[in-house]
Amino acid sequence: MSFRFVVAVVVSLSGLVFAQEATPEAAPAEKPAEKPAAPKLTAAEILAKMEALNNGFADQRMDIRLVVTEVNGSSKSYDMTVFQKGDKKRLVQFTSGEMKGMATLVEDRNSVHVYLPGFKKVRRVAAHNMNQSLAGSDLSSEDMAQVSWAADWNVSLAKEDDTSYHLQLLPKSAESTYARVVHRVDKRTFAQLETHYFNAAGEEVKRFMNTEPTDFHGVMRMKKITVSDPRTGHKTELNLQDFVVNQGLKDDLFTVRQLQWGK
Repeated sequence: MSFRFVVAVVVSLSGLVFAQEATPEAAPAEKPAEKPAAPKLTAAEILAKMEALNNGFADQRMDIRLVVTEVNGSSKSYDMTVFQKGDKKRLVQFTSGEMKGMATLVEDRNSVHVYLPGFKKVRRVAAHNMNQSLAGSDLSSEDMAQVSWAADWNVSLAKEDDTSYHLQLLPKSAESTYARVVHRVDKRTFAQLETHYFNAAGEEVKRFMNTEPTDFHGVMRMKKITVSDPRTGHKTELNLQDFVVNQGLKDDLFTVRQLQWGK
């Protein structure tokens, strides 16, 4: 038996031993089961959360400095106080400037009255006049009457991105002067960040931009609301001076009788 043959046999046997003793590869560890994704919110649920943030108080009072800026750059300002109860009743009282004493009462979206101090009379705002400007501002009687959206508008989710939901609303009746409205809602807080209003031709006729979230007595509220007409550049700013909730406002405050006789 030759030396080369012995060496070859030894090498072969050594390889066999090593092959038998080699540790088999460990089986891959099973991945932990992924948690099911949270169900996506519907458009109606998103709108409900936005409205709860806006109107989720027994009552609220807002002291506002309203600044109207004309296209030529000139401006004028008024102070006003807005009282609100629930998501329907609203009273707006001007407290300074040439509009001092004027007041607008919203009993519900279809019942709006205005007190005119010059005539010392209360007049109901007719449906066809709901688009008239409030004190020369970019706000209309319809805007002031629109306390809650869910009851009068059909809502759908137009799109969403990493930070926002974009809700599209279409009026349930033909009474609105707007054909379509789009809200941009913060995904984290459900705050109403922007609102865009369109006419029947698809033209944007009004824009609300809500900025400067501020703590008022423990409640977060947007301190600045800018309302503008994208077609002309006319602009109105509402600067929130104070915001107080749950003060126990009486129902009597929100009546035509009080609007007329409470002066």
